[in-house]
Amino acid sequence: MNVPERTRRCTLILTFVILVLSWVVVYLYLDYKLKDSINEQFERVADSTRKLFDVNLKHDKTELNFKLEEIVKTDGLAKAIANRDYEKIKSIVSPLYSQLKSTHSAVDILTFRSNEGITLFRAHKPDYFGDMLNEKRTLIVDTNTLHRSFSGFEVGNLEMTYRITKPIFYNDIYVGNVELGVSPEGFLKNLNAIFKTDLGVSINKSLLDIMLEKKAVSIGEKYLFVSGSDNLKAHFKHEHSDESELYKIDMSIPLENHLSQTLGYLIVGFDMSAIAKKNSEFMHNLFFMIVIIMLILGSIHHLGFSKTLKYFSKQIYTDHLTALLNRHALNDALFSDHKKLLILSNIKEFSLINELYGVDVGNEILVEVAETFRNFAKDYGFKAYRTSSDEYVLLKEEDNFDEDKCFKIIEQLHSKINSLKIVVNGVDEIIGIEIYSGIAFNNVHPLEDAQMALKKAKKQSQPYVMYSKQVDTKEYSQNVIKIKRTIKHALEHKNVVPFFQPITDAEGKIIKYEALVRIIEFDKGEKNILYPIDFLDISMNSGLYIKIAREMLEQSLSFFAKREEKISVNFLPNDFFDASIMDSLMNGIQKFDSPKRVVIEITEQEGVENFQRLAMVVKKLRKTGVLIAIDDFGSGYANYAHILEIKPDFIKIDGSLIQNILTDGDSKILVQSIVNFARELNIKSVAEYVENKEIFELLKEYGVDEFQGYYFGRPTDLISLN
Repeated sequence: MNVPERTRRCTLILTFVILVLSWVVVYLYLDYKLKDSINEQFERVADSTRKLFDVNLKHDKTELNFKLEEIVKTDGLAKAIANRDYEKIKSIVSPLYSQLKSTHSAVDILTFRSNEGITLFRAHKPDYFGDMLNEKRTLIVDTNTLHRSFSGFEVGNLEMTYRITKPIFYNDIYVGNVELGVSPEGFLKNLNAIFKTDLGVSINKSLLDIMLEKKAVSIGEKYLFVSGSDNLKAHFKHEHSDESELYKIDMSIPLENHLSQTLGYLIVGFDMSAIAKKNSEFMHNLFFMIVIIMLILGSIHHLGFSKTLKYFSKQIYTDHLTALLNRHALNDALFSDHKKLLILSNIKEFSLINELYGVDVGNEILVEVAETFRNFAKDYGFKAYRTSSDEYVLLKEEDNFDEDKCFKIIEQLHSKINSLKIVVNGVDEIIGIEIYSGIAFNNVHPLEDAQMALKKAKKQSQPYVMYSKQVDTKEYSQNVIKIKRTIKHALEHKNVVPFFQPITDAEGKIIKYEALVRIIEFDKGEKNILYPIDFLDISMNSGLYIKIAREMLEQSLSFFAKREEKISVNFLPNDFFDASIMDSLMNGIQKFDSPKRVVIEITEQEGVENFQRLAMVVKKLRKTGVLIAIDDFGSGYANYAHILEIKPDFIKIDGSLIQNILTDGDSKILVQSIVNFARELNIKSVAEYVENKEIFELLKEYGVDEFQGYYFGRPTDLISLN
């Protein structure tokens, strides 16, 4: 199968895969929007229910208060209560209760009691009287004690109802009281005319002892379902089918007593299946239309892609001047995990050729050299690339490296290039070409290694150099010696200085600073700033780190002892075990009016050999009053178990998570998890690398407490500025 046919086949397969994935994504999105729409409609229904309940409660309370007041004022009733005359009470109250029920069907309790709490008459259950008042029924007890009217929800012997009480006086003497009860469902009597609903009542588990009927269904740890529709009962018993997700429950209507204490909740169940069915039909019709449109677009895309693939492949992967493969093609080839032999060659003094003969002549020479590389690559199994102006690369996969064979190949290459005698139109002389070459063999970064080897070849005026560790070890050693000398000079001349970066609260107000070590270097009269990445590892290996740490502590703490903000200083775990560093810390803390303005920030990217010892030292240190922070949480040793052991005041979220948070979904999840974890433990969270407002606003939404980064300010030498 030729290349165009393979390309068309691959394009067709890819298009089909993209279409299928797109359909899946679209379907999932529409399904999500469907469920979201149902939830939104449910929220609107629930909100309407709450408003209807509040309106009916307010209206019925006023009206029933008036009705109950009329009953209490009925002639002869107060005297009958005072005389505890059951028959007389019954003869007066029964017709009044019947009349009340005819206008207010939700009223299901009307009870009269003596001043001693004895039930004299129940209009709703005339044969049940003579029992004593349960002391847990605070609304009736308060009425009996304070001789005044109350209203609110209360749990009775049989159910939870809304109660209105009135004291009864005879000849200005308190002789008893009356209570009127309305079922909570009664305040939603008009709801089913609008929505298909089920109603029920839940109470606090502590109130179950008041009720005679103890059968109830548990709702979580705190509440019980005590009455209501069978659908609700089945829901809380988990007896519903898979369609139960369309059966929505609202428990946001509190049932409060006369003391504004929540005794339970009115439960409203909504069957959203009809709405879901209508939305589902719309979703499937829309999805079908999208599928048809995407099929048409996919077909057009495949036809167009087949025609343009060849053109764009040439534009992207081919060097326009020499027709060799270019740097993009080389990058793709280097991406594989196979070991590679790479030869990087550069024309000697090519810039002089351009200057002497002009760019056009230079281009002719590049083309001639490229042709030689192309032919050589074919003969020896390489691929040839032109990566920049006068740089060429030969590359092939090689599992077994034969050094002698490699040197023979490179000698052949140089021989062919050196033998070139290029005649250019308009130039009277023959131009000879020579090259430098760098050779590398590995599967990690052969191009970079070959570049170092090529640089070495040019520096030593050798035709070629094979990359090895010795190629760059000498330069590294020289750099280490130079850095050591710089550190010693900086310590002697007070050029180890703290730079301070602000840390703000959610309002952007600076509340503290972090001290960051810098070394000021003067090279030929120019001031340079060295960062920890330049010297910290070298200082540790050379025994200079402790002096740097002490210098940082003494300067930082002395400076901030005179300011209002907190100061955060970095400690490596081993710093806690060094007596001289700890002495510097304790001496610095004594200069503060409050040790709580000093934050010890434990920073380390690798594991701690003796964590228990570290935890013990940190606990002792906390007794002095300083605050503890854990740096780079989410990486290294700073795991959840260690956090629980140390119990820091602050957690600084690993900067790599913050840097990628706008584009990396995993980073968002991890950051939210860390913030929630810290909040649960009453630990403040701090985000570093806050580079812009977008990151700042997102982190505020997540609940991060403090912020640090270039968006608020770069590290600054405040001491010099002061």
